[in-house]
Amino acid sequence: MYFLFLSVVTVAAAIFYTPYKFGIPLDLNSTIKEYIKLAAVSMYMLGGYNFIQEKMVRLSLKWYSYAALFTGILGIFIYILGMKFLFRIYNFGIFDRYNGFMNDPNYFAIIQISALPYFLRSKNISLKAKIITYAIMMLSIFLSGSKTGFITLIIYSILFGLGEVFKNKMRLRTILFWFSAILFLSILSVAILLIGSNLNLNLDKFVQFQRISLLFTNFDEAINGNGSSRLPIWMAGIHLISLSPLFGVGIGMYPAVSEKIAGIEAVAHNTYIQVYSEWGGLFATILFMYLAAILLKVTIDKKIKNVTNFVLRDILIILLIGSIAISLNNSRMFWFFLGVLACRISEKQQTKLQSRIIS
Repeated sequence: MYFLFLSVVTVAAAIFYTPYKFGIPLDLNSTIKEYIKLAAVSMYMLGGYNFIQEKMVRLSLKWYSYAALFTGILGIFIYILGMKFLFRIYNFGIFDRYNGFMNDPNYFAIIQISALPYFLRSKNISLKAKIITYAIMMLSIFLSGSKTGFITLIIYSILFGLGEVFKNKMRLRTILFWFSAILFLSILSVAILLIGSNLNLNLDKFVQFQRISLLFTNFDEAINGNGSSRLPIWMAGIHLISLSPLFGVGIGMYPAVSEKIAGIEAVAHNTYIQVYSEWGGLFATILFMYLAAILLKVTIDKKIKNVTNFVLRDILIILLIGSIAISLNNSRMFWFFLGVLACRISEKQQTKLQSRIIS
């Protein structure tokens, strides 16, 4: 019902409201294209909601995570063996930035991080294997040169570490793991800072180090320069929301309106701004309140506390953190895992699952 009403409102806004209010002709191709994406992600959520078997959920998480690990290892070997020509042949990267099989290095980095919860929370994976996996994922994120990915990794690592610390029964192995992980991250960060500031090396050959070192040497430049230019785009999106707070500008109309209002023809590079500006305040607020309710329920409800639910919750949290700097409203995996988790915390579905187990 939510997607049905959302479709009506966003399409009506694009066809009737936005052309009238902003004097911009309807871009029918863009509206149809973006609506197909909206319909697709709604089907992904519906598909995830029908993953009611525990084995299916675990297998999907397992192979999603192992595929990300394999892609990270592949990128590392490409760099070690000096086989960057594969970038041009198989579209593994742009401008020496590794993006795996994705079309955006930032999105690739977020996907890599979202695979970490499966390995970190699995009881069947040894501490040594967890540390190695964490290091591989971190290196693959560095190879992508994604500042968004690096910041998201730090935030998630801190949140995960704090969650382990506040557990009633904290094992020594857990403390040692996080001490090692944070120490490794700190040493690597300092090394990047030294390379960028003190060693006077030709960093033109190291695009990744050049980009990520800006987070330590010049944060303003990291946000606004070096191909990022996030702040002007965000401000344009916020201004657009203020002009049409209730109905938004409609689906597929954001770039055209942004260009006319602020002279910037681009998506918001922020999921929250993108959703509020396109869908309007009502539907955007309902969505984010729904997300907050699901994540809170998984965290505090003892009846549904288990490793699988925590992995699903962490994946959504990682994607929501990454959403601050990239637009993930059309991310298929976000909606799929949201559907899976929504099903698992539903009281009706829990009753059905329990009755199946008993029978």
